[in-house]
Amino acid sequence: MPKFSKDNLTMLAILCVMMVVAALVFYWPQSRELDSLRTQIETEKNTTATYAAKVAVVPDLRRQVEEMKYRYKDFDRRLPKQRELGGFLLEITENLEKERLDNPFIEPGSPAREESFHTLPIIMKFQGNYLSLASFLKRIDTMERLTRVQKLHITVDPKSAEPKIDCELRLNIYFTES
Repeated sequence: MPKFSKDNLTMLAILCVMMVVAALVFYWPQSRELDSLRTQIETEKNTTATYAAKVAVVPDLRRQVEEMKYRYKDFDRRLPKQRELGGFLLEITENLEKERLDNPFIEPGSPAREESFHTLPIIMKFQGNYLSLASFLKRIDTMERLTRVQKLHITVDPKSAEPKIDCELRLNIYFTES
């Protein structure tokens, strides 16, 4: 075993004291800070995972909103309290004239009571070309008053010189009071 001199032991003691001081002054506080930062990192990871789970539903919600927009696109159309048949017939007649459809025949039916509204069926017959018919049906769909075509029957006379379409349609208008 080697013998240590007093100077060697003093140096060794100073070195041990310096290591203890370094551990107490530098290593121990930094290790506490490192543990604190690791805890914060885990907390932030958990928070981020929670937010990611919440945000994951956004595309599904957007899709649902778009579906509802499409489903209820006509929701703001007018459902009057009374039949207002005269104004409706005037508007339909104007649309028939604008599209140059011939031989118009319009026959309102009897109102029928539904759960929270009334339905008034209307039978219409007229003649015209295909483009006029398509344009007329588009005009019906864009009317301010809620109107739905329930039945559409189209016949073409192949023997006629000019192709005319005979059209019979049944449409419904809706109102809330009788």
